[in-house]
Amino acid sequence: MIRTETVQLKSIKGIAFKQKLKAGGSGITIMTPDDSAMFTINKRDGSCVPFGQADTKCFTDVVTGEVLDLTRSLPFKRLGKVTKVYEDYHCDESSAELEVDDTKVEIDVVSSVEYNSFALKYTDKNGRFSYQLMNKDLIQFASRSQVVSRMLSDKAGVDEIVKYVVKSKAADISHNKGMDDEMLTIFIETLDSMDTRSAFKELRAYLRDRLGRKK
Repeated sequence: MIRTETVQLKSIKGIAFKQKLKAGGSGITIMTPDDSAMFTINKRDGSCVPFGQADTKCFTDVVTGEVLDLTRSLPFKRLGKVTKVYEDYHCDESSAELEVDDTKVEIDVVSSVEYNSFALKYTDKNGRFSYQLMNKDLIQFASRSQVVSRMLSDKAGVDEIVKYVVKSKAADISHNKGMDDEMLTIFIETLDSMDTRSAFKELRAYLRDRLGRKK
């Protein structure tokens, strides 16, 4: 499955992780030795919405809030499902190679040299993805790109320019130009799903400002 590394909780005796969802977006899974629950993450406000039979009396807002804090900006990876949690927080995992829950394109993205090069370059010493550093680099690239200047002059949409900048920077970092449009869309969505904020908020603001000056 496509998820973060597990984190150990203090509010209850258990572990948790954030995962990509088949329907899009992300959710969190919380597991104790006796129970488990899943919550989807509302992209608008970052709140957790109980999924299925999640026991909100056991897995309270305090617990879900701790999970969101601990998993915020952790990179997604292709990892096995957590099948059991023990009292000492140790957990069993199935083999990632046997999991077929994710679409092939999602697997290809998180396994790609572009994604892993991004994760390596922009993950800090605490293991968290640095959106600030990434946006700084992307804005610097956009400010120097003649292609971006032409796109701005032609009044191209912000989303279109973001896709060009991200694809170009990913190719530059990874020395690989293998991403097609479908992979690029999942690549951007995966980065967006790591946090409740928009991954490219600063880049979008910069481009909107540049477009505003072109009027």
